[in-house]
Amino acid sequence: MSISKVNRENNFIYLTLSLVVLLLSSALANTLPEGPITRWLFQGISLATLVVAYLSLDFGRFWRRFVAVLFALQILLNGLYASDTWAGADLVGLLLLMVFSLVAAAAAARQVLFPDRVDFNVVVGSIAIYLLMGLVWTVLYLFALEINPDALAGLTYEGWSNSFNRVLYFSYVTLATLGYGDISPQEPLTQVLASLQAITGTFYMAIVVASLISAHRWRRPDHEDTD
Repeated sequence: MSISKVNRENNFIYLTLSLVVLLLSSALANTLPEGPITRWLFQGISLATLVVAYLSLDFGRFWRRFVAVLFALQILLNGLYASDTWAGADLVGLLLLMVFSLVAAAAAARQVLFPDRVDFNVVVGSIAIYLLMGLVWTVLYLFALEINPDALAGLTYEGWSNSFNRVLYFSYVTLATLGYGDISPQEPLTQVLASLQAITGTFYMAIVVASLISAHRWRRPDHEDTD
């Protein structure tokens, strides 16, 4: 992928595809035997996602510096975790994932929620923000489980790297307000997080629909005058 191929007409297509690959790789990592190869595969895909995000959401000097620092820190933390130099490196890496998801969602919202025109790229961008929101809450649930491993009923917590995929599933189920019931919040902290996530997911969909319809209506008079 070259920088010249990524622009404001297709940037969210690349970003969304990279996020989907990242989510699929997390599921694949849970099905493969545990070991350094599986972990390095997931970490490699995570770093590749950062590169794609760097190219897709290049909205200024701050974004470029932010992703460059995040990329360097992720490599450092991967090395520390692999060498058992620092036990907390894994959790700091989890925190970096949340920071990246928050900043990337905010950067994407500038183009998606207030578009000059609605096209396929903008619609895909709204999906990218939705995926990033699910990642943010996934990290919040994982930190809650670090405090209390019984915070989610129906889930046996075995450390965040082993439980990431199941918590990710619960996060998106809650964001979509499906509520299957196989995993449920068990204590006040996770109950509040689940409630806030369901509210955020509902309002986000309403805001996206209103924004896209509004942008489309503002464009209609221009088209009618030129016909």
